Amino acid sequence: MSSGSSKHRSSKHKEKSTTLSEKGEANLANVKNNLVLLDKMLSERPREWEQWLSTARSAMRAIDAMRFLEDTGRLQEQIWLIQILQDYSFHDADEGRIQDISQWCQSSWLRLLRDHPNNVTILKGLGDNWLQTSQGYLAMIHREGSVSSDSSANKNAHCPLHVQARTHLQPAVDFFLRAVVAADESNSLTGELLSSAAEASMNLGNVSSPSSAEQHFVRAVKYLRRTVEIPGYTLGTFFQEYLDDYGRFVAA
Repeated sequence: MSSGSSKHRSSKHKEKSTTLSEKGEANLANVKNNLVLLDKMLSERPREWEQWLSTARSAMRAIDAMRFLEDTGRLQEQIWLIQILQDYSFHDADEGRIQDISQWCQSSWLRLLRDHPNNVTILKGLGDNWLQTSQGYLAMIHREGSVSSDSSANKNAHCPLHVQARTHLQPAVDFFLRAVVAADESNSLTGELLSSAAEASMNLGNVSSPSSAEQHFVRAVKYLRRTVEIPGYTLGTFFQEYLDDYGRFVAA
């Protein structure tokens, strides 16, 4: 789903392209092998995640040491490495994240974005990073419970947990919006991207004051409407119910 454009790469960026030595390539191959095993563990034995912390952190250090993310000619490999580590850092987002790894992933996405400002996968990776970081705050808000009156919603919007959630959700909404625009321009829009964008907007609406929440809910509905128009994509039950319940209140 990559849409990076060479039009935005200056000659200065091209000069930063690096070529790994034979030893560097061997180190990179070792990092990749370890991350393949890490990904396999996440799929098959996720409870073992803690045993792999040193492996993940060693991979980060190795990638930084070889300055691999500065090579503008190996984007797909870079995206794959960051995505594996990001999936690991948010293996249970409701319970929290592995902070140093998730922050490394965010910084790495931003590093790639400098050379590929319209790349859909990078923008989505950043949106996912901020969205998943917010999940811990949203889970705590859910455990505390809430009432639905406007006065209570206004009061809740100023609570520390709601403020923290919004602090992370607003960048998620912004990056997903950029990803959707870039995907539209490159004719690569997917239901997965639109669903993630809708989720971020819905969550931001849920932790905002009533006066500002509506705009986020409206945007979520519009994303979901576009999602159901994509051939072959099936909207999840929760999103479909949301669209059925609230879509009728939003003008087409």
